[in-house]
Amino acid sequence: MTKAKNLLQPKFIVMLIAFLFFLILPTFIESNYIITVLIKCMAFAVFGMAWNIIGGYGAQVSWASASFVAIGAYTNFIMQVELSISPFLSIPVGMLLSFLFATLIGYGTFRLRGAYFAIATIAFAEAFRGVLQYFSGLTRGSAGMFITYRGNNFLALSFSNDRPFYFIFLVLVIISLIVSRLFIKSKTGYYLGCIKGDEDAAETLGIETFKVKLKAFQISAIMMSVAGAFYASFLTFISPISTASFNLSVMIGIVAIVGGTATLWGPVLGAFIIVPLIELSGVLLGAAGASNVLYGLLLVVMVMFRPSGLITILYALFDKIKKIRDGNRKVKVPISVDEEDS
Repeated sequence: MTKAKNLLQPKFIVMLIAFLFFLILPTFIESNYIITVLIKCMAFAVFGMAWNIIGGYGAQVSWASASFVAIGAYTNFIMQVELSISPFLSIPVGMLLSFLFATLIGYGTFRLRGAYFAIATIAFAEAFRGVLQYFSGLTRGSAGMFITYRGNNFLALSFSNDRPFYFIFLVLVIISLIVSRLFIKSKTGYYLGCIKGDEDAAETLGIETFKVKLKAFQISAIMMSVAGAFYASFLTFISPISTASFNLSVMIGIVAIVGGTATLWGPVLGAFIIVPLIELSGVLLGAAGASNVLYGLLLVVMVMFRPSGLITILYALFDKIKKIRDGNRKVKVPISVDEEDS
């Protein structure tokens, strides 16, 4: 009975309608450019959800996100170009490398708090980008790496147009939502919420704060690595300047912050707002650094008017609909004739 009642909740109905809408949407779109923009929206939705696990639910702001995206991307390209190995086989390798790199960063930075942790992640990310440029024999250095079209081959993630990637990233968004939901409801998720509220109090309650934060960071890194591998095949070109850049890490964080941190759907909403705005600013302004100006303006507006994220507007609307629906369900008890006469 409870499950059936949950299926009638406004949030679930909206989710179902949204899923069906995006499932059939490509059949009504002829422009490959629009499909490309939608793919970027879904890719950054996944990146944002991964960042949200450590940066939103744990309040541990990391600016090393691009490093994990680059690990998945470069593992995919190196194994595909040098060894002719399918991306689906290179993804587990990228997951393992991201796990190890997140562990290294975690042991080096989770003893720090606040701005010190954020600064330390920037340092690690810049060092990793330098490594990619230094080992140019393997990574092609600043020139970057690219993969050529190999015909319609699903195992090689090679397609004649971008539409197959649309459905691939739609599946990734759904999987990321499920993983995020399971994490929120897990013991680690609850402990991380306690740490976010008061880390000192959490330690006095016996919570091993270091292990909890490290586990959340590792999960976040693995999610970014998987999405990065698919995103690289979609782009067909990667380089340290673009794939491992600080600008990419900032954009991933902005997606979650604008949409709403520590919320399930916030990064998804943020991605579908930020990415089209970046594309639009590039077309209208056509100036280098226009996206950075847009980031700054968005942050100022969000801090001033909606610091909890735009998703809270939708949640407030859902709550209002629920109250109206529950109010209409209340049945008034009829007054008896005797009570009326009295």
